[in-house]
Amino acid sequence: MAKAVEGKAVEIAVGNVDNNHIPVSPIRDLFPADSFGGGNKSEAGKPITVELHTVGTFETDIATGKWILRIRAKDAIETFYRNINAKDGTRLFFEKIGPRNFRVSVIA
Repeated sequence: MAKAVEGKAVEIAVGNVDNNHIPVSPIRDLFPADSFGGGNKSEAGKPITVELHTVGTFETDIATGKWILRIRAKDAIETFYRNINAKDGTRLFFEKIGPRNFRVSVIA
C-alpha cells in the first residue's frame, strides 16, 4: 500500500513573483514552530530544508512578519519561478518529506 503524501498547497500572487518569495501564511501549521524567525539573519528561526523542484535544496527559515519563505541563496526563488513559468495564481505544493524537510513543486 502506498504511503499517503503529507503536504499543503499555496497560491502565489504577482507580488510574490516580483519579489522572489513564497507565501506560507495559509500553510504555516505545516512547519515546525521553531522555524519561524524575525526580520533579519540575527533573528532567524531554526533552519528547515526546502527542495525547490528544478533548482536545488536549501536551508532556510520563515519570516514571521510577512509569513514568507526566504531562501537566502542568491536567485534561488527567482530561478524556480522562471523554471515553472510562475504567474499570479500559480499553485505550489509543499510536500513534507521529513520532520524538517519539504519539497516544493508546481501544481499543474
